[in-house]
Amino acid sequence: MIHVTVTAKNEERAIGDCLKSLRAAIAFAEARVSERIALEVVLDECTDGTEAIARAHGAGCVVSAGGKVEAQRSGLRPGPFQVFSDADILVSEETILALCEAMFEGPEVKVAFPPKVPLPPRRSSPLAHALHVYNLRRGFSSQRTWFSGKLFAIRGWHIPTRAEVVRRMCEESAFYNFSAGMRVDDIYLSRMAWLEGGAGAVRETVRGQVQFRAPETWLGMYRYYRRMRMELERVDILFPETRHVHHRFGARKPDLLVHASASEKRVWTVFQAALGACRVAYRMERAYYERLALGVCDPWPAIQETKDLG
Repeated sequence: MIHVTVTAKNEERAIGDCLKSLRAAIAFAEARVSERIALEVVLDECTDGTEAIARAHGAGCVVSAGGKVEAQRSGLRPGPFQVFSDADILVSEETILALCEAMFEGPEVKVAFPPKVPLPPRRSSPLAHALHVYNLRRGFSSQRTWFSGKLFAIRGWHIPTRAEVVRRMCEESAFYNFSAGMRVDDIYLSRMAWLEGGAGAVRETVRGQVQFRAPETWLGMYRYYRRMRMELERVDILFPETRHVHHRFGARKPDLLVHASASEKRVWTVFQAALGACRVAYRMERAYYERLALGVCDPWPAIQETKDLG
């Protein structure tokens, strides 16, 4: 049995369409592989109608708390490998089959993931267009920093628990909040897969596709940037033995920008200006929490414009 686990936190605007596309992809795959495929939703402290919509689409539901990683931990099931999915994506019909085929190629493949493509932006602003093109062109880079955590198949999923993270702490930080445990899955898992099996351990499929709604405002861009940047730094601090893996396999090379059209190069300029503002805001927020704040930083407010797939 192969288990597809959808982790969801207040995704009532997206999860219905997500589950519909996953069910079609599962049916397509089951007709072509010998394994049965089960679908389950893990509800991460949902306070909206996510559960009711999931059950209306025939999905079993499990309640979890503590963020995405803990939701994945609650959804672990026995099998040759497991598929994890976000609740705010759409998948093409052959996506689950492509993941299964990649994972069945051999045990050396630890992680498989499909290409991802942003949905057309709904806003007409220069930044919304720039963010769409940036995601469509994958950052104008031929080398991925880590696999996409939006949908992936993995063999031997393991992320340290809060207790394991706390044992690695040198000191607590109001900004990084190490005691909250691991918050992002793909950064740590990418590094560990590459550390154990090299670049061949992570496989991007040729077929299949994930569609997602990219951020379209500066605030949405900043919240996404802050999550990723913070977790990169947290993993560097907590797991210094993985730093060399990131530097070896994760260096971005904007080599595709050379061949981009003039209009896309102008778009790149808009994106870089917004990214520069994100970097400044991030440094200011980090300094605030490290020196002045009495509470701890919460880097996980919802990015609202990414939650509607319509």
